[in-house]
Amino acid sequence: MLTLSSVHPELRGYVIKLIFLLTGAQVLRRRWSWLALGGVALLLLCALILYDIGSDGLLSVPLDMLAILFIIEGLVQMFLALTKEMLIDWLTMLKGMGFLFIAFLIFDSPQDNNDVSAVLFGVAFFADGVLRIAAALVLRGARWRKRCITGIVELILSILIISNWPFHHHIAVPLCFALLLFSIGIHLLLMARQARLLTEDSSVTVLPLFKAGGLRRWHSSHYSHPPFPAEMPTQPLTVYVWTPIGSGVVREGYRLIDRYIAAVDHNGVISTGHAAMEAGGDLYISHYPRDEIDRDSSNFRAVLRASEQNDVAGRFLPSLAVEVVEWCRPDKQVHFPRYNQEALKNYWQRYSADSAYNLTARNCSSTVIQALDVAIEGILAQQLYAGFRLFIDPNFWLLGVIRGRAEAVTWTPGLVLDYVRLLKRVIEPQPSQLWPLRLWQGLRLRHALWQKKRAPSRSVVK
Repeated sequence: MLTLSSVHPELRGYVIKLIFLLTGAQVLRRRWSWLALGGVALLLLCALILYDIGSDGLLSVPLDMLAILFIIEGLVQMFLALTKEMLIDWLTMLKGMGFLFIAFLIFDSPQDNNDVSAVLFGVAFFADGVLRIAAALVLRGARWRKRCITGIVELILSILIISNWPFHHHIAVPLCFALLLFSIGIHLLLMARQARLLTEDSSVTVLPLFKAGGLRRWHSSHYSHPPFPAEMPTQPLTVYVWTPIGSGVVREGYRLIDRYIAAVDHNGVISTGHAAMEAGGDLYISHYPRDEIDRDSSNFRAVLRASEQNDVAGRFLPSLAVEVVEWCRPDKQVHFPRYNQEALKNYWQRYSADSAYNLTARNCSSTVIQALDVAIEGILAQQLYAGFRLFIDPNFWLLGVIRGRAEAVTWTPGLVLDYVRLLKRVIEPQPSQLWPLRLWQGLRLRHALWQKKRAPSRSVVK
Protein backbone atom coordinates (compact mmCIF):
# COMPACT_ATOMS: atom_id res chain seq x y z
CA MET A 1 0.00 0.00 0.00
CA LEU A 2 1.40 3.38 -1.00
CA THR A 3 0.62 6.08 1.51
CA LEU A 4 2.13 9.42 2.39
CA SER A 5 4.04 7.72 5.15
CA SER A 6 5.12 4.77 3.03
CA VAL A 7 6.60 7.09 0.41
CA HIS A 8 9.18 8.03 3.02
CA PRO A 9 12.28 5.91 2.31
CA GLU A 10 12.65 4.70 5.90
CA LEU A 11 9.31 2.89 5.88
CA ARG A 12 10.76 0.29 3.52
CA GLY A 13 13.09 -0.72 6.35
CA TYR A 14 10.23 -1.27 8.78
CA VAL A 15 8.18 -3.19 6.20
CA ILE A 16 11.07 -5.50 5.35
CA LYS A 17 11.89 -5.83 9.04
CA LEU A 18 8.35 -6.99 9.82
CA ILE A 19 8.32 -9.48 6.93
CA PHE A 20 11.64 -10.95 8.08
CA LEU A 21 10.42 -11.06 11.66
CA LEU A 22 7.17 -12.87 10.88
CA THR A 23 8.78 -15.40 8.54
CA GLY A 24 11.84 -16.08 10.71
CA ALA A 25 15.56 -16.65 10.28
CA GLN A 26 15.28 -20.25 9.08
CA VAL A 27 13.00 -19.33 6.16
CA LEU A 28 15.23 -16.43 5.18
CA ARG A 29 18.31 -18.64 5.22
CA ARG A 30 16.65 -21.19 2.92
CA ARG A 31 15.10 -18.66 0.54
CA TRP A 32 17.72 -15.95 0.27
CA SER A 33 17.73 -16.36 -3.52
CA TRP A 34 14.06 -15.32 -3.66
CA LEU A 35 14.96 -12.13 -1.84
CA ALA A 36 17.61 -11.42 -4.44
CA LEU A 37 15.20 -12.07 -7.31
CA GLY A 38 12.60 -9.81 -5.70
CA GLY A 39 15.17 -7.05 -5.34
CA VAL A 40 16.20 -7.34 -8.99
CA ALA A 41 12.54 -7.29 -10.11
CA LEU A 42 11.83 -4.12 -8.12
CA LEU A 43 14.93 -2.42 -9.53
CA LEU A 44 13.81 -3.28 -13.07
CA LEU A 45 10.33 -1.89 -12.39
CA CYS A 46 11.91 1.25 -10.97
CA ALA A 47 14.01 1.61 -14.13
CA LEU A 48 10.90 1.26 -16.33
CA ILE A 49 9.06 3.98 -14.38
CA LEU A 50 12.07 6.30 -14.60
CA TYR A 51 12.27 5.60 -18.34
CA ASP A 52 8.59 6.47 -18.62
CA ILE A 53 9.19 9.73 -16.76
CA GLY A 54 11.95 10.62 -19.21
CA SER A 55 10.11 9.57 -22.37
CA ASP A 56 6.49 10.37 -21.35
CA GLY A 57 5.42 6.85 -22.27
CA LEU A 58 2.45 4.77 -21.12
CA LEU A 59 3.82 3.20 -17.96
CA SER A 60 1.70 5.57 -15.87
CA VAL A 61 -1.20 3.18 -16.51
CA PRO A 62 -0.17 0.83 -13.64
CA LEU A 63 -0.33 3.78 -11.22
CA ASP A 64 -3.84 4.63 -12.43
CA MET A 65 -4.85 0.98 -11.96
CA LEU A 66 -3.43 1.15 -8.43
CA ALA A 67 -5.55 4.24 -7.81
CA ILE A 68 -8.67 2.36 -8.97
CA LEU A 69 -7.89 -0.46 -6.54
CA PHE A 70 -7.59 2.06 -3.71
CA ILE A 71 -10.95 3.59 -4.70
CA ILE A 72 -12.64 0.18 -4.50
CA GLU A 73 -10.96 -0.62 -1.18
CA GLY A 74 -11.93 2.78 0.22
CA LEU A 75 -15.59 2.39 -0.75
CA VAL A 76 -15.69 -1.13 0.73
CA GLN A 77 -14.13 0.09 4.01
CA MET A 78 -16.61 2.98 4.25
CA PHE A 79 -19.53 0.62 3.64
CA LEU A 80 -18.27 -1.82 6.30
CA ALA A 81 -17.96 1.09 8.73
CA LEU A 82 -21.75 1.39 8.62
CA THR A 83 -22.42 -2.25 9.54
CA LYS A 84 -21.18 -2.35 13.12
CA GLU A 85 -24.13 -2.58 15.51
CA MET A 86 -26.07 0.07 13.57
CA LEU A 87 -23.43 2.63 14.57
CA ILE A 88 -20.64 4.19 12.53
CA ASP A 89 -17.23 2.60 13.10
CA TRP A 90 -15.23 5.80 12.76
CA LEU A 91 -11.83 4.05 12.68
CA THR A 92 -12.89 1.98 9.66
CA MET A 93 -14.57 5.03 8.13
CA LEU A 94 -11.36 7.04 8.43
CA LYS A 95 -9.43 4.14 6.91
CA GLY A 96 -11.81 4.13 3.93
CA MET A 97 -11.52 7.90 3.51
CA GLY A 98 -7.75 7.50 3.67
CA PHE A 99 -7.84 5.00 0.81
CA LEU A 100 -9.87 7.44 -1.31
CA PHE A 101 -7.44 10.23 -0.48
CA ILE A 102 -4.47 8.05 -1.50
CA ALA A 103 -6.25 7.22 -4.77
CA PHE A 104 -6.66 10.93 -5.42
CA LEU A 105 -2.93 11.44 -4.87
CA ILE A 106 -1.95 8.60 -7.19
CA PHE A 107 -4.49 9.11 -9.99
CA ASP A 108 -3.07 10.96 -12.97
CA SER A 109 -5.50 13.80 -13.59
CA PRO A 110 -4.58 15.96 -16.62
CA GLN A 111 -6.78 18.82 -15.35
CA ASP A 112 -4.59 19.67 -12.34
CA ASN A 113 -1.20 18.39 -13.64
CA ASN A 114 -0.77 16.71 -10.25
CA ASP A 115 -0.32 20.15 -8.65
CA VAL A 116 -2.51 19.36 -5.62
CA SER A 117 -0.95 15.94 -4.96
CA ALA A 118 2.57 17.32 -5.36
CA VAL A 119 1.85 20.06 -2.84
CA LEU A 120 0.38 17.54 -0.41
CA PHE A 121 3.44 15.33 -0.82
CA GLY A 122 5.64 18.34 -0.18
CA VAL A 123 3.71 19.29 2.95
CA ALA A 124 3.90 15.68 4.19
CA PHE A 125 7.68 15.58 3.69
CA PHE A 126 8.04 18.97 5.40
CA ALA A 127 5.95 17.92 8.42
CA ASP A 128 7.82 14.60 8.73
CA GLY A 129 11.15 16.38 8.49
CA VAL A 130 10.24 18.85 11.23
CA LEU A 131 8.99 16.02 13.47
CA ARG A 132 12.13 13.98 12.85
CA ILE A 133 14.47 16.86 13.67
CA ALA A 134 12.52 17.84 16.78
CA ALA A 135 12.43 14.26 18.09
CA ALA A 136 16.15 13.78 17.44
CA LEU A 137 17.10 17.00 19.24
CA VAL A 138 14.88 16.29 22.26
CA LEU A 139 15.53 12.56 22.70
CA ARG A 140 19.21 12.45 21.59
CA GLY A 141 19.10 8.71 20.90
CA ALA A 142 21.62 6.66 18.94
CA ARG A 143 22.44 8.21 15.54
CA TRP A 144 20.48 11.37 16.39
CA ARG A 145 22.76 13.44 14.15
CA LYS A 146 21.97 11.15 11.22
CA ARG A 147 18.26 11.60 11.94
CA CYS A 148 18.68 15.37 11.90
CA ILE A 149 20.42 15.17 8.53
CA THR A 150 17.59 12.99 7.22
CA GLY A 151 15.07 15.56 8.42
CA ILE A 152 16.99 18.38 6.71
CA VAL A 153 17.04 16.40 3.47
CA GLU A 154 13.28 15.98 3.78
CA LEU A 155 12.82 19.71 4.24
CA ILE A 156 14.91 20.44 1.14
CA LEU A 157 13.01 17.82 -0.85
CA SER A 158 9.67 19.26 0.25
CA ILE A 159 10.70 22.73 -0.94
CA LEU A 160 11.81 21.34 -4.31
CA ILE A 161 8.52 19.46 -4.75
CA ILE A 162 6.35 22.45 -3.85
CA SER A 163 8.41 24.87 -5.95
CA ASN A 164 7.94 22.76 -9.11
CA TRP A 165 11.72 22.62 -9.68
CA PRO A 166 13.80 20.79 -10.90
CA PHE A 167 11.02 18.40 -11.93
CA HIS A 168 7.43 19.20 -12.81
CA HIS A 169 4.50 18.36 -10.49
CA HIS A 170 3.27 15.92 -13.11
CA ILE A 171 6.03 13.44 -12.26
CA ALA A 172 6.09 13.91 -8.47
CA VAL A 173 4.02 10.83 -7.59
CA PRO A 174 5.60 8.44 -10.16
CA LEU A 175 9.07 9.63 -9.09
CA CYS A 176 8.34 9.04 -5.39
CA PHE A 177 6.93 5.61 -6.23
CA ALA A 178 10.03 4.78 -8.28
CA LEU A 179 12.33 5.88 -5.45
CA LEU A 180 10.35 3.72 -3.03
CA LEU A 181 10.79 0.67 -5.31
CA PHE A 182 14.49 1.44 -5.74
CA SER A 183 15.00 1.67 -1.98
CA ILE A 184 13.16 -1.59 -1.27
CA GLY A 185 15.00 -3.37 -4.11
CA ILE A 186 18.45 -2.35 -2.84
CA HIS A 187 17.59 -3.43 0.68
CA LEU A 188 16.29 -6.81 -0.50
CA LEU A 189 19.59 -7.44 -2.28
CA LEU A 190 21.56 -6.51 0.84
CA MET A 191 19.32 -8.66 3.04
CA ALA A 192 19.67 -11.63 0.67
CA ARG A 193 23.42 -11.50 1.09
CA GLN A 194 23.15 -11.28 4.87
CA ALA A 195 20.47 -14.00 5.12
CA ARG A 196 22.92 -16.55 3.72
CA LEU A 197 25.04 -16.14 6.87
CA LEU A 198 22.28 -16.99 9.35
CA THR A 199 22.71 -20.14 11.44
CA GLU A 200 20.15 -22.73 12.57
CA ASP A 201 19.65 -21.32 16.09
CA SER A 202 20.12 -17.61 15.37
CA SER A 203 17.50 -14.91 15.46
CA VAL A 204 16.63 -12.70 12.53
CA THR A 205 17.51 -9.75 14.77
CA VAL A 206 21.23 -10.40 14.17
CA LEU A 207 20.78 -8.75 10.77
CA PRO A 208 22.07 -5.17 10.52
CA LEU A 209 18.57 -4.00 9.60
CA PHE A 210 17.43 -4.69 13.17
CA LYS A 211 20.53 -3.27 14.83
CA ALA A 212 20.35 0.07 13.01
CA GLY A 213 16.92 1.33 14.08
CA GLY A 214 15.48 2.77 17.25
CA LEU A 215 16.80 5.05 19.94
CA ARG A 216 18.98 2.34 21.46
CA ARG A 217 20.47 -0.93 20.27
CA TRP A 218 17.81 -3.63 20.35
CA HIS A 219 17.94 -6.80 22.38
CA SER A 220 21.02 -8.96 22.42
CA SER A 221 21.10 -11.60 19.71
CA HIS A 222 23.40 -13.82 21.77
CA TYR A 223 20.81 -16.35 22.84
CA SER A 224 19.54 -19.63 21.42
CA HIS A 225 16.48 -19.08 19.23
CA PRO A 226 14.90 -22.42 18.23
CA PRO A 227 12.51 -22.61 15.26
CA PHE A 228 8.89 -21.66 15.86
CA PRO A 229 7.12 -24.69 17.39
CA ALA A 230 4.29 -26.48 15.63
CA GLU A 231 2.52 -27.23 18.94
CA MET A 232 0.46 -24.54 20.62
CA PRO A 233 1.46 -23.68 24.23
CA THR A 234 -0.96 -24.63 26.97
CA GLN A 235 -1.39 -20.98 28.02
CA PRO A 236 -1.48 -17.91 25.77
CA LEU A 237 0.84 -14.95 25.75
CA THR A 238 -0.94 -11.84 27.03
CA VAL A 239 0.08 -8.22 26.55
CA TYR A 240 -1.32 -5.93 29.26
CA VAL A 241 -1.63 -2.19 28.71
CA TRP A 242 -2.42 0.56 31.17
CA THR A 243 -3.17 3.52 28.89
CA PRO A 244 -2.34 6.97 30.35
CA ILE A 245 -5.98 8.01 30.38
CA GLY A 246 -7.11 4.66 31.81
CA SER A 247 -4.56 4.35 34.60
CA GLY A 248 -5.78 7.20 36.77
CA VAL A 249 -8.19 10.08 37.25
CA VAL A 250 -7.04 12.72 34.78
CA ARG A 251 -8.15 16.24 34.20
CA GLU A 252 -9.66 17.33 30.92
CA GLY A 253 -7.06 17.52 28.17
CA TYR A 254 -6.35 16.55 24.58
CA ARG A 255 -7.62 13.10 23.64
CA LEU A 256 -4.75 12.14 21.30
CA ILE A 257 -2.08 13.32 23.73
CA ASP A 258 -3.80 11.58 26.66
CA ARG A 259 -4.16 8.40 24.61
CA TYR A 260 -0.68 8.08 23.09
CA ILE A 261 1.76 10.17 25.10
CA ALA A 262 0.79 11.14 28.64
CA ALA A 263 -2.12 12.32 30.75
CA VAL A 264 -2.04 14.83 33.59
CA ASP A 265 -4.01 14.16 36.76
CA HIS A 266 -5.68 16.76 38.96
CA ASN A 267 -2.48 17.19 40.97
CA GLY A 268 -0.42 18.05 37.88
CA VAL A 269 1.45 14.72 37.87
CA ILE A 270 2.09 13.19 34.45
CA SER A 271 1.11 9.55 33.85
CA THR A 272 2.61 7.82 30.83
CA GLY A 273 0.75 4.54 31.42
CA HIS A 274 2.42 1.13 31.43
CA ALA A 275 2.80 -2.07 29.39
CA ALA A 276 3.59 -5.61 30.55
CA MET A 277 3.56 -9.16 29.22
CA GLU A 278 2.71 -12.57 30.66
CA ALA A 279 3.67 -15.84 28.96
CA GLY A 280 2.63 -19.25 30.17
CA GLY A 281 1.90 -18.18 33.73
CA ASP A 282 5.54 -18.52 34.88
CA LEU A 283 7.09 -15.66 32.89
CA TYR A 284 6.07 -12.08 33.60
CA ILE A 285 7.75 -9.09 31.94
CA SER A 286 7.18 -5.70 33.53
CA HIS A 287 9.93 -3.09 33.63
CA TYR A 288 9.86 -0.21 36.12
CA PRO A 289 12.38 2.30 37.50
CA ARG A 290 13.53 1.26 40.97
CA ASP A 291 12.76 4.73 42.30
CA GLU A 292 9.81 6.62 40.87
CA ILE A 293 10.91 9.21 38.32
CA ASP A 294 9.77 12.73 39.10
CA ARG A 295 7.33 13.45 36.27
CA ASP A 296 5.79 16.74 37.23
CA SER A 297 5.24 19.10 34.32
CA SER A 298 8.16 21.37 35.22
CA ASN A 299 11.00 18.87 34.74
CA PHE A 300 9.46 16.20 32.50
CA ARG A 301 11.52 17.26 29.48
CA ALA A 302 14.75 16.75 31.41
CA VAL A 303 14.16 12.99 31.72
CA LEU A 304 13.34 12.44 28.04
CA ARG A 305 16.94 12.08 26.88
CA ALA A 306 17.58 8.58 25.49
CA SER A 307 21.32 8.54 26.14
CA GLU A 308 22.82 6.03 28.56
CA GLN A 309 23.83 8.88 30.87
CA ASN A 310 20.14 9.34 31.59
CA ASP A 311 19.59 5.69 32.62
CA VAL A 312 18.39 4.92 36.12
CA ALA A 313 18.27 1.72 38.16
CA GLY A 314 15.30 -0.44 37.24
CA ARG A 315 13.39 -3.43 38.54
CA PHE A 316 11.25 -6.23 37.13
CA LEU A 317 7.93 -7.05 38.79
CA PRO A 318 7.35 -10.77 39.42
CA SER A 319 3.64 -11.11 38.52
CA LEU A 320 0.46 -9.35 37.48
CA ALA A 321 -1.01 -9.91 40.95
CA VAL A 322 1.82 -7.93 42.54
CA GLU A 323 1.39 -5.18 39.97
CA VAL A 324 -2.35 -4.90 40.61
CA VAL A 325 -1.74 -4.65 44.36
CA GLU A 326 0.90 -1.95 43.89
CA TRP A 327 -1.08 0.04 41.33
CA CYS A 328 -4.26 -1.02 39.50
CA ARG A 329 -5.60 -3.47 36.93
CA PRO A 330 -4.76 -2.98 33.25
CA ASP A 331 -7.54 -1.45 31.20
CA LYS A 332 -6.58 -3.32 27.98
CA GLN A 333 -5.21 -6.77 27.16
CA VAL A 334 -4.48 -8.70 23.95
CA HIS A 335 -3.94 -12.49 23.79
CA PHE A 336 -1.66 -14.44 21.43
CA PRO A 337 -2.36 -18.20 21.59
CA ARG A 338 0.68 -19.13 19.42
CA TYR A 339 4.22 -18.04 20.31
CA ASN A 340 7.74 -19.39 20.77
CA GLN A 341 7.86 -19.98 24.51
CA GLU A 342 11.34 -21.53 24.63
CA ALA A 343 12.95 -18.71 22.62
CA LEU A 344 11.24 -16.14 24.82
CA LYS A 345 12.58 -17.76 28.00
CA ASN A 346 16.12 -17.92 26.55
CA TYR A 347 15.93 -14.28 25.53
CA TRP A 348 14.49 -13.05 28.82
CA GLN A 349 17.24 -14.79 30.78
CA ARG A 350 19.73 -12.61 28.89
CA TYR A 351 17.73 -9.37 28.89
CA SER A 352 16.76 -9.43 32.57
CA ALA A 353 20.42 -9.54 33.62
CA ASP A 354 20.49 -5.78 33.02
CA SER A 355 17.71 -3.85 34.78
CA ALA A 356 18.73 -0.36 33.60
CA TYR A 357 15.70 1.81 32.83
CA ASN A 358 15.35 4.79 30.50
CA LEU A 359 12.06 6.65 30.13
CA THR A 360 12.27 6.85 26.32
CA ALA A 361 14.85 4.31 25.11
CA ARG A 362 14.54 1.35 27.54
CA ASN A 363 11.13 1.64 29.11
CA CYS A 364 8.29 -0.75 29.85
CA SER A 365 6.84 -0.46 26.34
CA SER A 366 10.06 -1.05 24.41
CA THR A 367 10.82 -4.01 26.69
CA VAL A 368 7.46 -5.59 25.87
CA ILE A 369 7.85 -5.00 22.12
CA GLN A 370 11.32 -6.52 22.03
CA ALA A 371 10.11 -9.58 23.94
CA LEU A 372 7.10 -9.85 21.64
CA ASP A 373 9.45 -9.80 18.63
CA VAL A 374 11.22 -12.85 20.04
CA ALA A 375 7.97 -14.64 20.85
CA ILE A 376 6.35 -14.28 17.40
CA GLU A 377 9.44 -14.51 15.19
CA GLY A 378 8.78 -17.11 12.51
CA ILE A 379 5.06 -17.46 13.27
CA LEU A 380 4.25 -17.37 9.52
CA ALA A 381 7.15 -19.62 8.51
CA GLN A 382 4.86 -22.52 7.53
CA GLN A 383 2.42 -20.41 5.50
CA LEU A 384 2.86 -20.45 1.73
CA TYR A 385 3.40 -17.08 0.09
CA ALA A 386 3.36 -15.37 3.49
CA GLY A 387 5.35 -12.40 2.17
CA PHE A 388 2.92 -11.82 -0.70
CA ARG A 389 -0.07 -12.06 1.63
CA LEU A 390 1.49 -9.49 3.94
CA PHE A 391 2.09 -7.09 1.07
CA ILE A 392 -1.59 -7.06 0.10
CA ASP A 393 -2.87 -6.75 3.69
CA PRO A 394 -3.66 -3.10 4.61
CA ASN A 395 -3.28 -3.97 8.32
CA PHE A 396 0.32 -4.96 7.67
CA TRP A 397 1.17 -1.58 6.17
CA LEU A 398 -0.49 0.21 9.05
CA LEU A 399 1.61 -2.00 11.34
CA GLY A 400 4.73 -0.75 9.57
CA VAL A 401 3.64 2.87 9.92
CA ILE A 402 3.07 2.49 13.68
CA ARG A 403 6.38 0.73 14.18
CA GLY A 404 8.18 3.36 12.15
CA ARG A 405 6.72 6.22 14.19
CA ALA A 406 7.45 4.43 17.48
CA GLU A 407 11.07 3.62 16.66
CA ALA A 408 11.68 7.12 15.29
CA VAL A 409 10.40 8.71 18.51
CA THR A 410 9.67 6.25 21.35
CA TRP A 411 7.38 3.37 22.27
CA THR A 412 4.47 4.36 24.50
CA PRO A 413 1.67 2.21 25.97
CA GLY A 414 -0.82 3.72 23.51
CA LEU A 415 1.36 2.78 20.53
CA VAL A 416 1.95 -0.69 22.01
CA LEU A 417 -1.81 -1.23 22.20
CA ASP A 418 -2.38 -0.20 18.58
CA TYR A 419 0.59 -2.27 17.44
CA VAL A 420 -0.37 -5.53 19.18
CA ARG A 421 -4.00 -5.24 18.03
CA LEU A 422 -2.90 -4.84 14.40
CA LEU A 423 -0.29 -7.59 14.80
CA LYS A 424 -2.99 -9.97 16.00
CA ARG A 425 -5.06 -9.23 12.88
CA VAL A 426 -2.04 -9.81 10.65
CA ILE A 427 -0.79 -13.11 12.08
CA GLU A 428 -4.08 -14.82 12.90
CA PRO A 429 -6.36 -16.25 10.19
CA GLN A 430 -8.86 -13.69 8.94
CA PRO A 431 -12.03 -14.08 6.88
CA SER A 432 -11.62 -13.79 3.13
CA GLN A 433 -10.39 -10.34 2.08
CA LEU A 434 -12.02 -10.50 -1.36
CA TRP A 435 -14.15 -7.41 -1.94
CA PRO A 436 -17.32 -9.22 -3.11
CA LEU A 437 -17.29 -11.52 -0.07
CA ARG A 438 -16.68 -8.68 2.34
CA LEU A 439 -19.51 -6.69 0.78
CA TRP A 440 -21.84 -9.69 1.00
CA GLN A 441 -20.89 -10.29 4.64
CA GLY A 442 -21.44 -6.61 5.38
CA LEU A 443 -24.88 -6.67 3.75
CA ARG A 444 -25.88 -9.77 5.73
CA LEU A 445 -24.68 -8.19 8.98
CA ARG A 446 -26.50 -4.95 8.21
CA HIS A 447 -29.70 -6.85 7.43
CA ALA A 448 -29.44 -8.94 10.63
CA LEU A 449 -28.89 -5.83 12.77
CA TRP A 450 -31.79 -4.06 11.07
CA GLN A 451 -34.08 -7.06 11.74
CA LYS A 452 -32.92 -7.18 15.36
CA LYS A 453 -33.67 -3.50 15.80
CA ARG A 454 -37.15 -3.87 14.33
CA ALA A 455 -38.07 -7.01 16.33
CA PRO A 456 -39.12 -5.24 19.60
CA SER A 457 -41.33 -2.74 17.76
CA ARG A 458 -43.13 -5.53 15.89
CA SER A 459 -43.79 -7.38 19.14
CA VAL A 460 -45.29 -4.23 20.68
CA VAL A 461 -47.64 -3.77 17.73
CA LYS A 462 -48.91 -7.30 18.13
